[in-house]
Amino acid sequence: MLVVQHPATAIPVTRAGRSAFDIKVIRPYFGAVMVRIRGALDEESASQLEAVLATWAHRKFPVLVLDLSEVDLLDAAGLAALVDIHVRTQREVTTLRVVTGDNRVMRRALSDTGLDHALNVSPLPAGWERATEILV
Repeated sequence: MLVVQHPATAIPVTRAGRSAFDIKVIRPYFGAVMVRIRGALDEESASQLEAVLATWAHRKFPVLVLDLSEVDLLDAAGLAALVDIHVRTQREVTTLRVVTGDNRVMRRALSDTGLDHALNVSPLPAGWERATEILV
């Protein structure tokens, strides 16, 4: 079960042999929503990510930012989830921005698969560092 809470009380999902996994939903003042992912984006966590996005889909934010800068493992299920998210945002006329920061794992995975050209990979937009966490 995934619980998205204030960072001081966030409950990570821990799996044997892997780093803790959690998702935080952040809504800055300018009407967009950011989903920050930490840990492994694999089969189990990809379904949790899609569940979180389904929760926010009805709110029709004009911009969805996926912050993948703290993802330390990405497998085929994680890549498929990113493609599904891309298709969903195009269908819903939402702008998708993918943030990788200095994360070499993510940049290489997206580059090797060609998704770096399909997804809008960008640096963190100005102002997001002041974003406040909200409860789902």
